[in-house]
Amino acid sequence: EQMFFRNPWALAVTSYLASLSDTSKITAGWPEIWKRHGYLVCFEGLLSAAGKELGMIEDASVAICMLRMVRIVLMPDNGIPSKAVFVPSSPFVKWVNLFPSGQGQTRHFLLQIGIDPNYYNERVPVSLRNGTAIQLYPILYQMGVDIRQHLSYTGQSLMSKQQNGATQDISTGGIVDGEDDDVGVVDTDVLVALNFEAFEKMNVYAHAVWPEGINDALPPHPALTQLQSHIMASAGKIYHGILDEAATLAQRLGGGSLVFCKSGKDRTAMHVTYKQAQFVARYRGECELDEILSDASLLRTYGTRLPICEKNVGQAKYAFNSLQVQFMPDTLKPPMNTLAGFLKGGRLFGEGPIESSFSDPTSCLKLHVRTYAVLNLQDGDPYWHPVKVTTQFLYRGLECGDCGIFLLFYPVYLRPKIQVFVLTAT
Repeated sequence: EQMFFRNPWALAVTSYLASLSDTSKITAGWPEIWKRHGYLVCFEGLLSAAGKELGMIEDASVAICMLRMVRIVLMPDNGIPSKAVFVPSSPFVKWVNLFPSGQGQTRHFLLQIGIDPNYYNERVPVSLRNGTAIQLYPILYQMGVDIRQHLSYTGQSLMSKQQNGATQDISTGGIVDGEDDDVGVVDTDVLVALNFEAFEKMNVYAHAVWPEGINDALPPHPALTQLQSHIMASAGKIYHGILDEAATLAQRLGGGSLVFCKSGKDRTAMHVTYKQAQFVARYRGECELDEILSDASLLRTYGTRLPICEKNVGQAKYAFNSLQVQFMPDTLKPPMNTLAGFLKGGRLFGEGPIESSFSDPTSCLKLHVRTYAVLNLQDGDPYWHPVKVTTQFLYRGLECGDCGIFLLFYPVYLRPKIQVFVLTAT
């Protein structure tokens, strides 16, 4: 419980304290809303519903749901209590003290936060003083935005066609970022289910904050219709607009939004810099998408995100390659000069290639495929099988000398394999 609960807890508390420091929210009267309905904290997940990251989504969902058990009390610092934890690095937050109670479904956590007395008297609104406990209202929206999610959608579609008797041998896919992950079990329905669950919770909160005079079953709030349409259109697609709209609504509802992925340095960097560019655009009164993407590229190149990558992996590059970027949403594509290379650290597969040649009957080309590796092989599987090559290659825009990945389905196993190739034609 402590292992996966403490991270979202720390993020949610930080978001609450950041909102408390936002004078615009204080003067707009949001503390009274927090007191009555809780503090809305919206998590935006960028994990893919495949392999190990599917398990991470499940863990994150449970941990974020548990935040509903947390209540926060702000107190003036009149000396650190005996069991409290001293906070050495903040000029305003002096200590924290946790009081767990109950078991199972009655489990609750009361978190007391000691605030510098001067800051408490000047900045903490009256409605949040005198032991007032603010409950967290957590929600999770989730959308895979990388090549792994695209591959899972493609694989699921091809598997369905194979089971229905359709023949489609090859589809372009993509390569993972070189981390120790695999495609594994795919469950794309979990993303739609999670997003609808988050929508229902946000809809209840929106009706509480902006009442529509409805007492029975709550219809979608008018402010959430755009978000609902995004979710309904997202089945089998990478739909980044869900996260973007959810974050915007969370801010309008007086809450905070938090971004996370697997490592917090690559996908998170793309999303955070996009949100920062949106903020700059709103501040300047310019909301043209081209300007926003230009500012995001500057932040991705010259901001703090590349130093974060360097501190994590020793290289000031994002763990993407030019092929992966093709499958990412336009709003999240990094500048090409910031990419690590074909794999994490810029390394190719170290093993020698396996070469095969095929004739494409629909054209006069002889296609030559140099295979560097086939990933996700099971015990007993052959390392390489010839597979019929169709003009799908050409329609995908591949040219001589291109390198990339495509998804193979073997008639016997009906299980996806990933092949890394270099394509030439004669």
